[in-house]
Amino acid sequence: MRVYVEAYGCSQNQGEAARMTRALKAAGHPVVSRPEEGEVGLLVTCAVIGPTEERMVSRWRGFRQRFAHTIVTGCMVPLRVDRMVPETEGSGETHFLPISEQDRVADLVTGLQREHAFPEEMPIPGEREGDEPKDRPVHREVVIAQGCTSQCSYCFSRLARGRLASRPPSEIVREVIEGVNEGIREVRLSSLDTSCYGLDRDQNGGRILLPELVDRVCSQPDLPDFRVRVGMMSPQSLRRIARPYFQRLAEEDRLFKFLHLPVQSGSDEVLVRMRRGYTVEQFLNLVDQGRKLCPEVTVSTDVIVGFPAETETDHRRTLSLLEEVNPEIVNVTRFSPRPGTPAAAMARLPGAVVKERSRQVAALRMRLARRKLEAQVGGTASGLACERGIPDSTVYRLQNYLPVIVQGLQPLGRWASLRIVGARSHYLLGKLAERGADS
Repeated sequence: MRVYVEAYGCSQNQGEAARMTRALKAAGHPVVSRPEEGEVGLLVTCAVIGPTEERMVSRWRGFRQRFAHTIVTGCMVPLRVDRMVPETEGSGETHFLPISEQDRVADLVTGLQREHAFPEEMPIPGEREGDEPKDRPVHREVVIAQGCTSQCSYCFSRLARGRLASRPPSEIVREVIEGVNEGIREVRLSSLDTSCYGLDRDQNGGRILLPELVDRVCSQPDLPDFRVRVGMMSPQSLRRIARPYFQRLAEEDRLFKFLHLPVQSGSDEVLVRMRRGYTVEQFLNLVDQGRKLCPEVTVSTDVIVGFPAETETDHRRTLSLLEEVNPEIVNVTRFSPRPGTPAAAMARLPGAVVKERSRQVAALRMRLARRKLEAQVGGTASGLACERGIPDSTVYRLQNYLPVIVQGLQPLGRWASLRIVGARSHYLLGKLAERGADS
C-alpha cells in the first residue's frame, strides 16, 4: 500500500517518522511525496503547545477525508486521542499507534492491505521513465532515547514519552553506519534530552553516557566523511557530564560545534516553579565552560515567556540574561498550559502582557543574532551542503553549525569553501569560493 507520511514537531518526531518510513519501504510499501498518491496517511503528531495541538486535530480531519485509513502516532497518542473523535459518518478509519509501538507500523499497514484486499503492487502516480531523480536527503535524525529524567511542570512531551529509556549504543552506531553508507552526511542525535542518555542503564555494567556514545559514533573507521549534531540538552543533566562532553566537542572533528541548551527563564523563582532542576548561575557556568573549552561553539537556547506568576522583574531578568549570554540562536515560546501538567492548574497572566513580553524577547533575539552573524561577514569558511533552500538555493552548514544560504542548486553532501558576503537575523549569505570535492 502506498503511504503518505506527514510529521510535525521536534527532531525526535522527525527521526521517528524517518525510521517508520524506512521500515515501510523495507516491507514493500512505497512512501509517496504527495497526499493524492497515497492510500494510507501516516500522521506523526506534536502537542507541545495548545495551538500546535489544534493544528494536529485539523490535519487529522483532513487526513480522514482524503485517506481510507489514517495512522496517528506521536505525542498525541494516547493522551489526547479524545480530540480525534469522528464527527461524521463515512469518513476514513483512524488507527492510533503509540510511540512505543512504532516498530510495528509496517505490520499494521500490511494487515490493512490484506484485510481490505488492496492490490499487492500498484504503480505510483507521477513516476514515469525518464523523470528527473529528486535530491536524496543527506541528513538523518537518529533517536538515541525515549523520555527523560526531568520533571518540568509544563512539559507535555514528558507525559507522552514517559521515563528515560536509552537505546543500546550498538543499535545507534549501526543506524549511523548504515545511514552514512547510504549517503547521509549529517547525523542528528536526537531525544527529549540528549545529555541524560544512559542514566537509566546499569552502572555496575559500565554504562555508556553521552560522551562515550559520541566517541563510538564518531570513531567508526572506513566511513565517508560525515558530521554529527547533538540535539537539545537540559542544564540539569548536562552538569553531570559537562567537562568530558565539552572536551569531545572541542577535539572531535566529526562533531558540529553546536550547543542547544534551553534556559527557559532568567529568574530562579520562575525556574523553581518550572521544576527545571538548575539555577541561572549553573546555566551561565555551563555556557562559560563550553565556550572556554570550545571557543567556536554556536550557542542556541530557548525561552518560555509569560509563565504563570512571572513578574515584570522576572521578565527583565530574562532579558538581562540573554544580553549577558549573547547566544547566536534564541527560540521563543509563549507559555501554553497543557492538560495533565502541574502548570496547567496555575493562574495565567493576561494575554496582552504575555504578548508584549514575547515581542520584547523576540526583538532582542533578532538584535543579538544579527550582531553575532554580522561579525562573520567578510570571512571564508568550509561548509557542508545539507539541504535545499527556497527559492533555488542551497543551505550549507559551517563547522559551528551556522547556516549559510548560497544561490543555486549545488550538489548535496559535498563540502565547499564559502565566502561570507552577508547576514540576516537567522542565517548567513555566502558565495562559493571553490567547489568542494565529493565526500
